[in-house]
Amino acid sequence: MAELMSGGIHFSGLASGSDFDSMITQLKKVESIQMNRMKLWKGDWQKRVDAFGTINTEIQNFQSTVQKMDTMAEFLAKSATSSFDTVATATTDSKASEGVYKIEVGQLAKNSMWTYNTGFASKTAKVNTSGANQTFQYTYKGKQRTLTVASNTTVEGLVNLINSDPQNPGVKAALIKNGDQYNLQIRGMGLGAANALSIDAGTNLTNLQAPDSPLTNWNYQAAQNALIRVNDWPAGSFIESSSNTVSEVIEGLTINLKDVGTTQLTVGTDLEKIKQNIQDFVDGMNAVRTKMLELTKVDSNAKASDPNDESSQFDAEKGSVLTGNYGVQLLSSRLKLAVSGRAEGFDYYSDANGGEGDYYSTLAHIGILTVADQSDKDNGLLRVDMEKLDEALAKDPTAVAELFAADGIGTTDSQDFSFYSQVKGITKPGIYDVSYDVDATGNIINAKIGGQNAKVDQNTHQISSLTGDSRGMVIQVNNLVAGSYSDTVRLKQGKAGQMDALLKDVLSSDGTLKIIEKNYEDIMDEIDKKIERETSRIIRWERSMRLKFARLESTLTKYNGQMESLNKQVAQLAQQ
Repeated sequence: MAELMSGGIHFSGLASGSDFDSMITQLKKVESIQMNRMKLWKGDWQKRVDAFGTINTEIQNFQSTVQKMDTMAEFLAKSATSSFDTVATATTDSKASEGVYKIEVGQLAKNSMWTYNTGFASKTAKVNTSGANQTFQYTYKGKQRTLTVASNTTVEGLVNLINSDPQNPGVKAALIKNGDQYNLQIRGMGLGAANALSIDAGTNLTNLQAPDSPLTNWNYQAAQNALIRVNDWPAGSFIESSSNTVSEVIEGLTINLKDVGTTQLTVGTDLEKIKQNIQDFVDGMNAVRTKMLELTKVDSNAKASDPNDESSQFDAEKGSVLTGNYGVQLLSSRLKLAVSGRAEGFDYYSDANGGEGDYYSTLAHIGILTVADQSDKDNGLLRVDMEKLDEALAKDPTAVAELFAADGIGTTDSQDFSFYSQVKGITKPGIYDVSYDVDATGNIINAKIGGQNAKVDQNTHQISSLTGDSRGMVIQVNNLVAGSYSDTVRLKQGKAGQMDALLKDVLSSDGTLKIIEKNYEDIMDEIDKKIERETSRIIRWERSMRLKFARLESTLTKYNGQMESLNKQVAQLAQQ
């Protein structure tokens, strides 16, 4: 019967009067129920993957936010204003102390510059018309260069010769247009008295001579240091700087010198900028939480319907696409813990011994809390109590900044030793016990950091951690009186840095989101394989059914023919 199916011919039962094609179509729908369910099932898993993608996007946005405020320099915004910004201005970092600073500029730092007084009619005017080689000689920063200048070399050619010299020690030649003439100018590129430039006696060009004495054929600007005085110090003299950008005179302040004169620089904390940083942190966290709440919410008023009538199982549920998802629950728990708990390396404040610990160690201390009222539209989100935040900033803005942006800040309440250093990326934030003894000879013995034996350097009086989470931490011992000493060291990591580390872990290739997404993709791959197998089965089933119905059609046609023949014979007999 194979020929009955050749050429894609489908018997529809026209000969027998039975619509077999419609029967097969309806039966095929029944056979395809399982495959259609698998397609819907795959679509639902894809919706989960897409939902995680939207959470992933919000997390990336939040991470970008915290990365812009995870250091004190970025978070603790300070500003400096100048009473005469034509004399000096300044930029600040987090170490700048609030106050007013009197800045007196005695002179600016300058580079050495020589300009030939005699102008040339054009760039192609010749500096050597002798018919033989001549020389141009100069010394910069103690290094002398003697350049050979060929006959008929133009003034522009001399400029190129100086600038393209592979052993040029740092000078720049140029032609300065003055009316209808060009003057040769040579300057040292470095500011400050150490960068002296001279045109030397070996210069013997026909139309460009070495400096005479007294100096008449060249205009000369000497290299010099900047001279400044801060708050009238040093009296009777000046602080010298080889640059007009001075950064080591007032801690945290970079002073930009502009002219001789006196100005006042007023340094203050930009509280509005700090508050904006905090609001950005809260908004970023809330955006992540809002997305998770949206994708996991349960609507008790939703009307569930027959899933067979819907395009997705979610259409027949009261929950959402990620309701009850363990991955979202885990991520939500980690974020809540990071927000509500103490910042890493921070300790609760105590009034003991005149005040120990950190005045602000949790976000709640500065007025940031999770809304717990279920009737509130912001239930589950963070909210800032601005009044409490303003109080915290007024009391200690640096402590508020450290809560968010401390980046490996080490501190201790001990009077006997101090935090010295750590190895960034190796030493982990935390609170570590430090203990040691000092013997009768003043040697440090039995030193421990974080409960682990520590290395002792008797020359520098330092103890160093070699193992554990404190590895790389160095403690400076200040009290060498014989006795036993112990206290704690806090290596602080603010909330922004802590959150950044958490989000990096979540977004990493082996993080929570990626693992779940990979699991879902594996599930969809398995569903695809099942759909492929089911599709092949249905194709085989349909082929078999059409063959069966084709045989049935042939048999019915045969019987119909026999019946017609019998009917004719009966009719003939009736007529006799």
